[in-house]
Amino acid sequence: MKKILLTLLVLIIMLTVAVGASGCGQNAKNQQEFSQETIGSSEVKEEDTIERIKKAGKLVVGTSADYPPFEFHQVVNGKDEIVGFDIDLARAISKELGVELEIKDMDFKSIIPAVLSKTVDIGIAGFTITEEREKSVNFSIPYLEGDQQIITYKGSGIKGKEDLKGKTVGVQIGTTGEEAAKKIEGVTLKQFDSVDAAIMDLLNKRIEAVIVDVAVAKAYASNNPGKLELVSETIEDEAKAVVLRKGDEKLLEVVNKVIKNLKESGELDKLIKKWFIDYKPAN
Repeated sequence: MKKILLTLLVLIIMLTVAVGASGCGQNAKNQQEFSQETIGSSEVKEEDTIERIKKAGKLVVGTSADYPPFEFHQVVNGKDEIVGFDIDLARAISKELGVELEIKDMDFKSIIPAVLSKTVDIGIAGFTITEEREKSVNFSIPYLEGDQQIITYKGSGIKGKEDLKGKTVGVQIGTTGEEAAKKIEGVTLKQFDSVDAAIMDLLNKRIEAVIVDVAVAKAYASNNPGKLELVSETIEDEAKAVVLRKGDEKLLEVVNKVIKNLKESGELDKLIKKWFIDYKPAN
């Protein structure tokens, strides 16, 4: 009798172990399958930027529309619109992509963060290529060369950089004009969110000069005859280019293609003439 009971006990133990082992194996299998599914879902490829733009049907461009003739507000047929050299370039890029153009107007210093956060697809606002900016974003090939210009009020007595010593100079925050001004010894900087605000202070003689791109300075001087004048000496500056996110290589190729085509076809020269030579700001 004892032998029978012992045999039954052994069989029960063996059966329990077998069932437990089977359950563990199934759990391991389930965990492996779950792990594979999790890995697969985390490796879903991010949608290509160009595909996303085409799906949305629009190219969103960040700019700072206070920088004539690059980008500025103008009343067209009774409606306020953002126009300028950079806007025509942005329109050419959107046309190449086969989508509509949407312009987002913001402070200049906010454009690169907007590009990085994908709030906008690209930034076009007279951006100068600098080593510091290249640490966080990509630049297209240059679409325009240009220098920085000192603009002052009539009768200020300022004839060159050396005359700025001890003077207060207005600059737009985050621009190469600001960087250029910082290199001039003895200058007191007054920073502004927009060029318009800096020029207003200049006209009211609250500051002695403003440093901006040559084309922009010419536009403001033309719009204020007898009040503002340009200093003959210019400050060397780098080329202008479009700002893109690092990794958006296909979009960069499209932007570079557009710029090359505009140069080779002569259309870029026409845009330069349109905005930097023929353009006359409205009074």
